Amino acid sequence: MAARPLCLPDGELLIGPNDTLLGELGGMPVYIDAEQDERWNRPRFVLDVAPGPASGFSLEGLDGIHFLTRS
Repeated sequence: MAARPLCLPDGELLIGPNDTLLGELGGMPVYIDAEQDERWNRPRFVLDVAPGPASGFSLEGLDGIHFLTRS
């Protein structure tokens, strides 16, 4: 399964009681919705990059790449 994470500037994501911290990557916190985490049976994710523009409201990386997750 591949999903596109939403990458936001620091401070723009309002963390709520239903957000679960998965961990940190390079000092960047990574969250998942608690219900989604439960539905997916607490999957392991790999953060990756791919060529092309970002989709949705996610920040685009340098040189025309975007982030995605693999599980």
